[in-house]
Amino acid sequence: MRGGAAMKILVTEVEPDDGRTVGALLAVRGHDVDFCHPPGSTGWPCAGLAPGGCCPLTDGGADVVVDVRIAGGPPSAREMGAACAVAAGTPLIIAGRAPEGTALAERATLVCAPDAVESACAGMSDVRLATRDEGPRQESPRAP
Repeated sequence: MRGGAAMKILVTEVEPDDGRTVGALLAVRGHDVDFCHPPGSTGWPCAGLAPGGCCPLTDGGADVVVDVRIAGGPPSAREMGAACAVAAGTPLIIAGRAPEGTALAERATLVCAPDAVESACAGMSDVRLATRDEGPRQESPRAP
């Protein structure tokens, strides 16, 4: 975190509750964590399309979106927030196995192990500030 400041982090996940541990760790570290889907929900609709709901990405803003992909596999409806992050220019961290051959894998800012998310998010505060100050990035850094 730049200067120790808390970040607003949106967590998405492939399967229900995959992001719970990652989200809890980030919250304990002082970050403002939100989810596209309430715990235990089926994945549709997302928070922004639910009756009376609001989108944590567009309505509240997020410094970074973390897509938790413990078992990998193809993208799921629970990850729509990751696609929204790509469209909005919000840094996207994939925690786990990126879905090969997809726009999510190609446009992710960073791919890391789930236990490295906190460090990855700390690095994203500088990326987000640069994006705000200098416009869109030309290259997106990725983990090997």
